[in-house]
Amino acid sequence: MFDINIKVDLTITTRLCELMEKYGSDKGQKTHMGRNWHNYSIVYHELFQNVAMQSLRIFELGLGTNNINVPSNMGIHGKPGASLRAWRDYFSKSLVFGADIDRNVLFEEDRIKTFFCDQLDANKIKMMWNQEDLRENFDIIIEDGLHTFEANKCFFTHSIHKLNLGGIYIIEDVSVSQLDRYEKELLVWKKQFNISYAILNLPHNRNIYDNCLILIKKEIL
Repeated sequence: MFDINIKVDLTITTRLCELMEKYGSDKGQKTHMGRNWHNYSIVYHELFQNVAMQSLRIFELGLGTNNINVPSNMGIHGKPGASLRAWRDYFSKSLVFGADIDRNVLFEEDRIKTFFCDQLDANKIKMMWNQEDLRENFDIIIEDGLHTFEANKCFFTHSIHKLNLGGIYIIEDVSVSQLDRYEKELLVWKKQFNISYAILNLPHNRNIYDNCLILIKKEIL
């Protein structure tokens, strides 16, 4: 379903860029409120444009809390749920689910449902996946939660079973300084979970620190 070995033109603006901008997500190529820290929406449009009209199940960890006391928050001007709303509009026939550790930003709208999750706690992750609405597997899982190696590893190892064969799992905001740790772990995951992967360290004129994605595809046996 997905080709993770892609090349993108980071100078263009796509419909997904415009949707991320509309709702206030920092994933967009365009600038929101003077910020432009990531340009993932161009990559995502390249990955997803051919399946945008299909009926998919999409999950994203991390709603973008604006509580400055929560790690990896978006600041007081953050827009919780921004990317979920963009996904909902971009994938017009799909169901979108999300989760966050901040219960105050959980919400439900048309084709969107969100749940509590602590991605550092394996039992809490399991409890989340046992929720009735989340028992079916997903075509796309995006991890935009707590941006540490340990947190990414914990959520991946306890969530990869929820990805459909041929589906794609994406880890966002990977620290360039930690890439060697991820590369070693990915070799382990490749054998353990039968995945293929690509690391995209995207050029950016402001962000040289964590404008990096890991694309993981669950291979069909």
